[in-house]
Amino acid sequence: MSQKTVHLRKSVYDLSEKEISNLRKAFNKLYKNRVYQEKAGILITDGHYQRNDMLFLPWARAYFSDFEKALQAAVPNAKPVITLPYWDYTSETARQEGIPPLLADPYYKTKKKGTKKPNPFYRAEYEIPLYTFRNDAPNNELLNSALALATKAMEADDFVTFGTEIYLADISSHVYLGGSSADTNCTAYDPIFWFTHCQLDRFWDQWQKQPERKDLGASSMPKAVLNASLKPFSTDEETALKTKDVLNTENLGYTYLD
Repeated sequence: MSQKTVHLRKSVYDLSEKEISNLRKAFNKLYKNRVYQEKAGILITDGHYQRNDMLFLPWARAYFSDFEKALQAAVPNAKPVITLPYWDYTSETARQEGIPPLLADPYYKTKKKGTKKPNPFYRAEYEIPLYTFRNDAPNNELLNSALALATKAMEADDFVTFGTEIYLADISSHVYLGGSSADTNCTAYDPIFWFTHCQLDRFWDQWQKQPERKDLGASSMPKAVLNASLKPFSTDEETALKTKDVLNTENLGYTYLD
């Protein structure tokens, strides 16, 4: 793949006001032109989301990259360039405080005193006139479980084991959120899906970058997985994106600090 400009994906806790504003604009633009519903629907038609599906992580990485590109296209002149933020639901802050207000509050305050607007990260339209929803009082203990599962996954010595173990941490986040997130047919319509699953991708990136596991991802993958096409995503109009194309996040134009 050709050399790309690499942009930083940040934690939702570290976003500047300008970054939040541009991200809101991008989500609202995708809602308005129905691109959001189109992208969310890809999980249903082409998704890999079963525990023993070895394309679970590479397909997801391609999926989130595709959505990130849609956000960038929605607000093309944003500075800095819009990237998909992650919500680390295993962090101490998350385990103590739950879903951050940025993602949990139905409305947000505007600069105009006393005015509020609907929070585009709170819910999204699933089927007219239905909207996504979450548990009213999620159990933060489930996030402690997710941490334990993610920690165990990081100790895996091969890609297949890691993928199987980190899947369980991901499932814990779905159970924690409940509501739409607990149903495969509508989970990707809830805006929080993109933030929690950006964290899933970050987990994989962290595992890949451990010194003792450097390059282990590719070498411990079955060849059929490494060369598998990640439909419907492509490197150009004629070439299907393959697992081997997404092993390095920088090839997709983004990175994480840690």
